[in-house]
Amino acid sequence: MTLLCVTANAAIDKRYHLPRVRVGAVQRIAQVHADAGGKGINAARAARLHGAAVVASGFCGGFAGQFIASRLRDLGVRDAFVPVAGESRTCLNIIDAAGVSTELLEPGAPVDAADVDRLRSRFAELLGQVDAVTISGSTPAGCPDDLYADLVSSARSAGLPVVLDAGGAPFARALGARPSVVKPNRDELAAWRGRRLDSRDDVIAAARALRDAGPESVVVSLGSEGALAVTAGRTVLAHAPVVAVSNAVGCGDVLVGVLAAGLAEGLDVVAALRPAVAAAAAAAAHPRTGVFDPQLAASFEVPVTTVEES
Repeated sequence: MTLLCVTANAAIDKRYHLPRVRVGAVQRIAQVHADAGGKGINAARAARLHGAAVVASGFCGGFAGQFIASRLRDLGVRDAFVPVAGESRTCLNIIDAAGVSTELLEPGAPVDAADVDRLRSRFAELLGQVDAVTISGSTPAGCPDDLYADLVSSARSAGLPVVLDAGGAPFARALGARPSVVKPNRDELAAWRGRRLDSRDDVIAAARALRDAGPESVVVSLGSEGALAVTAGRTVLAHAPVVAVSNAVGCGDVLVGVLAAGLAEGLDVVAALRPAVAAAAAAAAHPRTGVFDPQLAASFEVPVTTVEES
């Protein structure tokens, strides 16, 4: 099985560890870790750790882009990025001694119409070489709002399952192209719905409404509660294992990568959800963003409760 993981707005993810964050003061960082990042790259890394072959595409530019591509190649992920003139972004995750995380996300260098056309062409060329697709994260300035809709439509026309994990106008425009799965978290689902989701019933109702907008299935990541899946046949809750959380950033991306790997194997969404939730829990226990121990993930039991059948 081979996945194509698209990250339009790739990044260098830097993680800073310091005793506490003091606004307006000079501070020295105790530890610094840098890695290739962006939601789709985290998904690609997770799928690779899960055992899938992975091709990564999107936009990469400058020295930062070279670093991102080299880190992925070190993992055995094939580099199919479209090079652009600007410098790929850097995103910061600042973690204090209490484990509180503060993220600073750069917008990314803008791209032009020619760059977008090259990405569309590269994507179309790769579809015949893969078994499933993930499309994740934000788009840089210069991308049309219908880019993800076009990519989803192309992949679906090629008979491939597509997992979409994005937000804003690119996400909304892509719903009508009927992605196989969309994967918001609770806050993203609330933003799409335009209201607070205070209870599990609120989350279920919003997820059903989102599914009615076009996607075949909706998977909502709920952190320590696990993940809710709304499909054509039923609504289920996959319960997350209890772990000592080290770094929760990127766990939803891990879920996407392993879920898509399951779809590439021919599993249905509910069957693919169990190892995906296990991997996301193992990622929360790992200090690095979007990384997990496959043996730990395989040791977890993930009970699934049926909420409703139709």
